[in-house]
Amino acid sequence: MNSKKTPVADTLLSDSKKKRIRKHIQSEELGDIINILDRVSTSHAGTAKTKDKRFVIHELVKHVHDNCQDIEKVFFGYGKYLCEIDSDNAKEVGVSIIWRGYRQNPGVTEKQLLRIADDKNWEVREYAGSAFASVLRENPKLQSKMIKWSGHRSENIRRAVVFSSLAYKERGDTSKAFEILSLLMSDSSNYVKKNLGPFILGSHFGNNFPDATFEFLLDHSKSKDTNVLWNVAMSFNNSFGNRYPKEALEILSLISQSNLPSVNRAIVSTLKHLNKRNENIVKAFCLAKGIVIK
Repeated sequence: MNSKKTPVADTLLSDSKKKRIRKHIQSEELGDIINILDRVSTSHAGTAKTKDKRFVIHELVKHVHDNCQDIEKVFFGYGKYLCEIDSDNAKEVGVSIIWRGYRQNPGVTEKQLLRIADDKNWEVREYAGSAFASVLRENPKLQSKMIKWSGHRSENIRRAVVFSSLAYKERGDTSKAFEILSLLMSDSSNYVKKNLGPFILGSHFGNNFPDATFEFLLDHSKSKDTNVLWNVAMSFNNSFGNRYPKEALEILSLISQSNLPSVNRAIVSTLKHLNKRNENIVKAFCLAKGIVIK
């Protein structure tokens, strides 16, 4: 018996379907495009493959740039139309388009961004998070809105605000990014926390801007807030910690004095992660601190 598994295709759009999609784009038949994506949706989040949605987004953007004069107006119109279709594929494509027309109608665009960032489908929220970062990158004046939304009642929207900080990653403006993240370090939502400390702060900013990130973490290690210290500890529970284990242990040493249960658990979790590649120094650290990791 052949035990090899059949590779899972990363696209379900045939050449003929792609040709039809391009034709629908030329004819501005956006609903028909979504119908095609809906028919090739998988059980994973109930949407089409990522590569297939990216194909549609790329073709839409290319069409607008190649054929339209008032580009922002068209992006806004296309995006608004797609965002309002009762389809998760439409919302994901729509939110990826509407931010490009933000200046055409800031108020409506913001409402759509907020609505989709608070969607019940986790994958739709992923696309909204990317849109938050993109719209802020192209519209720096939205910084004040992101700061305002960091206090939104919905944890889903606050989590999207965490992602908005990535607007500053390419240009290396950590001060602007950390202005946003610092407001959310004390957020008690698990959904916000798991995306802030270990993912955005550690994996993204830590790996790309270690010195600025160390300074940020050292400053926040002085906090007495449980959630802040949890984020500090978990920021090293990834490749950032693997690259800078000594620095990670120095900061973990500072926050270990808090003796807060959730912080201690985060420290142990991070130590277990670091121990996989840095057993000698982690073992010595644990002996000195009286910390047991299994």
